[in-house]
Amino acid sequence: MSQLPDAPDLASPAEWQRLIEAVDPASLLFVIERRLGHTLRAQYAAEDVLQEALLQAWRSRGEFEWRGLPSFRQWLLTIIERRIRDLADLVAARKRGGGFAQISLERSRAHGATTAGGDDGFPAATTTPSRLAMYREQADAMQRALESLPEELREVVRLRLFEQRPLLQIAAELSIGEAAVRHRFRKGSELYVLRLKSELGSRVSHWSQEK
Repeated sequence: MSQLPDAPDLASPAEWQRLIEAVDPASLLFVIERRLGHTLRAQYAAEDVLQEALLQAWRSRGEFEWRGLPSFRQWLLTIIERRIRDLADLVAARKRGGGFAQISLERSRAHGATTAGGDDGFPAATTTPSRLAMYREQADAMQRALESLPEELREVVRLRLFEQRPLLQIAAELSIGEAAVRHRFRKGSELYVLRLKSELGSRVSHWSQEK
């Protein structure tokens, strides 16, 4: 994982951009794609959700208390989850004929999410079309690498590495012991990194190598 100051200056666009890159936007895109589900994926692109989440995080950065890079990534995941819930509510309301106007992700992006400085100095270099295309390529490689793992290892790696779930929570969810979770994650994550290196060559994210 990239080295960052103990307490980064979140008001600095350059520092913010380095911070976003350090948590691996491609892995966030992977999580978004999975959380959207089939119905929402048919209507909303994961890339647009990522852009909106990063824009919302920038606007709300004053509310975040720095406790290290993992906590920052978890905060981003929380924002992502809220946005996905909002989209699900909008879709459900539209199906019920509730008359709620659909929020356009495309309109929000045009309002500034992909234009440097377009929204209170939002550092949009991580959301340019070329960067998003690169994240998509990497996220697809992550998906292939994960799917290539044996079934008993795959879910442990996904929950721990991408979702940042605590070991005890994974153990409860999968109905296995904590020692088994540790063993499967150690074995699965090593195999995952090897498979990802095969997919991407030497371009393996720092985050994806975290144990």
